[in-house]
Amino acid sequence: MANLLNQVETIYNVAKETAKTSITAGFGVYGTIIDEASKSSDKATQLFESLVERGAQVEPQVKEQVSALLGKRISLESIETKAQSITGRFTGVQGQKLNEVESKIDLLATMISELKTEPAKVQKVIKAPAKATAEA
Repeated sequence: MANLLNQVETIYNVAKETAKTSITAGFGVYGTIIDEASKSSDKATQLFESLVERGAQVEPQVKEQVSALLGKRISLESIETKAQSITGRFTGVQGQKLNEVESKIDLLATMISELKTEPAKVQKVIKAPAKATAEA
């Protein structure tokens, strides 16, 4: 019986040590995660700071380019002038040319339709061979 009691005590101690080791390993995992997160946070902070620094260097150039673009802004008057120019092309002299072309197309269409009428049927005429005069 003493032997059985020793075996139970050994199993209990092994289980206790295994549980303690597993819990300690879990704490190690947790600590490693915290350390890596801290490093990542430091890297992210460094990256953000470098971007801010680069942005400060580029900012004057960007402002200059934006100002130039806004200075070339299209005015309403220039749009109206362009629209009048385009409209004038189609309603002015070129509009008259288009009307002439349309009338010529209509005339051609009429002539073509007259050509499509079927001609009168031609009847085939068979000539009888000339009779030889035997009485001559």
